[in-house]
Amino acid sequence: MKKLLVSACLLSASVAGFAGEGEVKERDGLYLFGSFNDTHFDKATGINSSGDTGNLGLGLGWYLNKTWGVEFNYIEDDIRYDGSNNGSDIQTYSLDAVYNWTGLNGATTFPYAKIGAGKMNVQVGADMVTPAQLDAAEGDVYYKGGLGLQHFFTDSFFGRIGVDWTGGEEQQNHKNYYVNLGFFFGNTDRGAVAAPVKAPATAPKDSDGDGVIDANDRCPGTPAGARVDANGCPVDSDGDGVYDYQDACPNTAAGVKVDAKGCEVVEAAEKVVIDMRLNFDTNAYAIKPEMVSEIAKVAEFLGQFSNVDAEIQGHTDSVGSASYNQGLSERRAKSVVDYLVSNFGIAASRLSAVGYGEARPIADNGTAEGRALNRRAEANLESK
Repeated sequence: MKKLLVSACLLSASVAGFAGEGEVKERDGLYLFGSFNDTHFDKATGINSSGDTGNLGLGLGWYLNKTWGVEFNYIEDDIRYDGSNNGSDIQTYSLDAVYNWTGLNGATTFPYAKIGAGKMNVQVGADMVTPAQLDAAEGDVYYKGGLGLQHFFTDSFFGRIGVDWTGGEEQQNHKNYYVNLGFFFGNTDRGAVAAPVKAPATAPKDSDGDGVIDANDRCPGTPAGARVDANGCPVDSDGDGVYDYQDACPNTAAGVKVDAKGCEVVEAAEKVVIDMRLNFDTNAYAIKPEMVSEIAKVAEFLGQFSNVDAEIQGHTDSVGSASYNQGLSERRAKSVVDYLVSNFGIAASRLSAVGYGEARPIADNGTAEGRALNRRAEANLESK
């Protein structure tokens, strides 16, 4: 009995001795084991087993899966009683179904239960006073139930401790305490071992969303949508000092002075007079074909400088009354304005028509040549 207790203590101390890689998903196949037993016979047999030194056994089993198994047990019990060297040899055979409760703590260390049946062969010793006490059980079928704890030290090597209760029609009720050591030859499926989960790499931060990470961004806080260079700074394609996203006049010529919107600043006096050389016929204000190229000069200037407005001035010679000449000069100015709007697309809001009649001659009205020069239209341009 002492040897059995020592073996049980060693097994219990090693229960936490193995940790496989991953949880056991399934187990099936053959296993063998040896057993060290301590049988306690029913008091009704009259057998005092205190002198028993323990007995050995062998077993053969098969895991159907990690939960269920079947096994065959053979135990030979050489008992001594009453302090003599004589006794009885008892061989027992059994076939058991085993239920492993792996759902409680996994398939490495777990309790189990078993139920089975077997037979007993008895060789009664010569000094047995009442041999009929065991002889009546010779060849009789007995039934078994048991509980125990099993631990796999490795995927193959295992140990068990447990107790069986047996009994039958001719059998008394006996108990057998045991320790098993065994080897599993079958398959252990631990499934796929999950790879360590790595923390996702933190993406470099780009606070202003311009495509250049903060660590490399020399111009943080760029407005959304602004085109930037490799350093994260806004692009100034025409080199005028105004970033593209702020430039209302892209492709400004190199070297010209621009305003805050990137548009060229007119470097001129506040008022500019363009000599259109528009000379009208006497008492006429219609635009003649030869005048078109002159009007185009004004249109081109206005198209280039959006901050400039034009005052178109009409003039006459001194022939006729002053009041008539005033109206004629206004009609001449109006005809030029209308032509700029209709044919060159200049906004009417940037144009004004003013007639000065005969008040501003540039030549001598006493000659035909002088009067021809005075029948004219001019453009005065002024920045806003």
